[in-house]
Amino acid sequence: MLMFLTVTVFQSCQDDITDFADPRDAIEKSWRTNDSGNPNADYDVIITKDTDETTKVWLENFHALGFGEKISATMAGDKLTISNQVMAQDYTISGTGIISSDLKNIDWDYSVTTTDGTDYFTAQSGEQVVVAAKKRALASL
Repeated sequence: MLMFLTVTVFQSCQDDITDFADPRDAIEKSWRTNDSGNPNADYDVIITKDTDETTKVWLENFHALGFGEKISATMAGDKLTISNQVMAQDYTISGTGIISSDLKNIDWDYSVTTTDGTDYFTAQSGEQVVVAAKKRALASL
């Protein structure tokens, strides 16, 4: 007697970084950020892709230091790494961000060093603007 096993596979409709031809497309948008800063603050961070380096993104208004102020981060999988960089007002910023599996949040741990010393912060960025066209849809054309 032969028995057949039927396996049903369910696939989530949620996006994932691997759904994009360029993984940075998954996070290139405006993010509403809640920061543990002093005092606690809500502000927008705009993430854009670097045109020359395929793993680099730009974070504008990170730590609420102003639009036009940008620092870079390197993206590897679901992790963003900010190396020591000087921003406005002689703030040196470094840290990491972890992108949630559903691409709706980025959890940040970072430090800011000034002449007064180093402070440590946590922040969560939540998706604000939906990506207009997924690269996988364009690739299938």
